[in-house]
Amino acid sequence: MKRRQPNSAVLFSASCAFIASPVCWATVPYTPVTGGTPGLGPGVAPPSLVPGKEFSHDLDLTTLGGGGILDPEQIVAWDGIGGTADGLDFTGTRPSFTPDSQIDAMANHIDHLYTRILSDEAHLVFSIDDMFTGYSFGAPFPVILPPAGPVVLANGSIIGGPGELSVELGVMGVSVGNPLDTQMLWAPQPMINAMPLPVDVDGVELWGPEPAFSADTDKYSLDTDILSFSAPGGPPGPIPGDAVSVWNGSGSPYIAHSTIVTAVAALLGPDSTGGVPEDRVNLDALMVQDTLGSPDEFEFDPAGGLAADSIIFSIEQIPDPGDPDGYYATGSELFVLDASGTVFFLIHGGHVWDHAYSLAVFSILPGVGPDDPNYGVVDINAIEAISEDVVPEPTSLAFMVLGAGLLCVRRRR
Repeated sequence: MKRRQPNSAVLFSASCAFIASPVCWATVPYTPVTGGTPGLGPGVAPPSLVPGKEFSHDLDLTTLGGGGILDPEQIVAWDGIGGTADGLDFTGTRPSFTPDSQIDAMANHIDHLYTRILSDEAHLVFSIDDMFTGYSFGAPFPVILPPAGPVVLANGSIIGGPGELSVELGVMGVSVGNPLDTQMLWAPQPMINAMPLPVDVDGVELWGPEPAFSADTDKYSLDTDILSFSAPGGPPGPIPGDAVSVWNGSGSPYIAHSTIVTAVAALLGPDSTGGVPEDRVNLDALMVQDTLGSPDEFEFDPAGGLAADSIIFSIEQIPDPGDPDGYYATGSELFVLDASGTVFFLIHGGHVWDHAYSLAVFSILPGVGPDDPNYGVVDINAIEAISEDVVPEPTSLAFMVLGAGLLCVRRRR
């Protein structure tokens, strides 16, 4: 859809009138989106229809001052047509870990469509890191991707670059007709932020309130998890003898680093040295479903019931030149973990998001696996979910009906 450019005088007046607003001085002003809830189906809703969109940049940025200025722990609201505004900033919110760091994963404690992702009915939104490790005749080397696609996967799907968001289709039941294992571009750079264009989107949250700078991100991870480690007997830290992989928006720890390490090791096993590279395990993509007890505690039913809080997550790529395929973790495995300790790979798009799948499909260099002289696997660093349509909220629907009625009256006159 082509967007009309606002009159410059009107735009200047509006900026002055709302000088105290979080929207002020964004390079392209934020336009609120009609609120609504997901409407399931095989199709994919465009970014402009999905309400409550927030993102984190690899190096966190503010939209003030023309945009592009570094601002650690700043989240950005985006409208899907290029406009942005500053959202939440978690700087100074953690009493037990005060360094101003970088956010590299974000979620709400009850992510919309979480269960629909598990049932393969919703569509999986994701982004890839701008850096990964490739191999040439067995020797590792760093690869830096351009911000925009196209990026061609080994299965033939064409996705977006690190500064964009891509989507994998939910199969919705094979009878509906969505092809299995199909990925594509969802939100190109200009839809996320028209100016300056994003370079590396490393966190995304959708389906929050509008306008999105009022935000609903209340779970996040910092880069790098192990930096919050508190040695026993040393200076007090968030978790004595442990680090934090997921924080609450209130500033307290939500999930310990050791919990994530245990889950990863249970599925990936040891590395080429026979151990687990604990210090290198860094959670960098997240969805959350916290329905039991306190939303600030990752907990399960102690009576042995089936109820348990749950997350879907990915970790940063961990190269391992001693491994036959070159990676301990490609970074594109997707884990499902509940608070009882149960962990398994996500099944979505009609396939398992495990180590073998990511090696086979998310390899983007000329080779497509460790048997080729040149190959490399990209690293997923943000995840979320979308639906086919957006069902307007009752109040939004009422305004739409009123607007349509007034338009009809005006035409009759």
